[in-house]
Amino acid sequence: MNNTEAFFDPNGKMMELLWKPIHIMFLNLLWVLFSLPIVTIGASTTALYSVLIKMRNGKEGKLFRDFLEAFRKNFRQATVIWLIVAFVAVVFTTDIVYFVNMGGLAGTIFAMIFLGLDVVLLNISLYVFPMQAVFDNSIATTLKSALFLSSRHFGWTAVLLAMAILTAIAVILYWPLIGWFAFGLAAFINAWIFDRIFRRYYPEE
Repeated sequence: MNNTEAFFDPNGKMMELLWKPIHIMFLNLLWVLFSLPIVTIGASTTALYSVLIKMRNGKEGKLFRDFLEAFRKNFRQATVIWLIVAFVAVVFTTDIVYFVNMGGLAGTIFAMIFLGLDVVLLNISLYVFPMQAVFDNSIATTLKSALFLSSRHFGWTAVLLAMAILTAIAVILYWPLIGWFAFGLAAFINAWIFDRIFRRYYPEE
C-alpha cells in the first residue's frame, strides 16, 4: 500500500485522527440532548464517559448505540447519584449565602467551611460519573470511592477542576462559537486522565 492509499484507508490511523473531532462533536450533541431534562444529566454524563473511555482504549463501536446502551444501563443509579449530588450542592450553597448575609466572624467562618465542603463535593462530582461508567459498584461505594480518588490523586483533581471551570467560563462567554464541541472536548481530555487513574484499580484478570 502506497502513501496515498494509506492516507485514505478507512481503517488507517490518519482517517481515525481525522474522524476524531467529528466523533467528539457528535458525542457533545448527544450529551446536550440527553441532559436537557436536567434530571438525566448524571446518566448522560456517565454514558459520555463510557464511550470516551472505550474510545481511549481502542474499543469504540457505534457511537450512538454505545451511548444509548450506557445511558439505559446506568440510568437508575447515575440518576440517583446526580440527585444526591445536586441536592447536597443546593444545601451547601444555601448555607454559604445564609452565613455570608449573617456577617460577623462566625458568619465568615461558617461560610468558609461550607465553601470548602462545596469544593469537596465538586471534586467528588468530577469522578463519580466516570467511575459509574467503568466500575460496577453500589451507589454508596461509588460515592466513597470518588471521594477517596479525588483526594488521593489531588494533582489530577486540580487539573480536572481547572478544566471544568475554564470550560464553564468559555461556554458562558462564547456559547455560539464553542458550545457545539466544548463539553465533548473537555470530557475527551478528562477521559485520558481518568483512564490513567482507573488503571491502577482495575481488578486483575
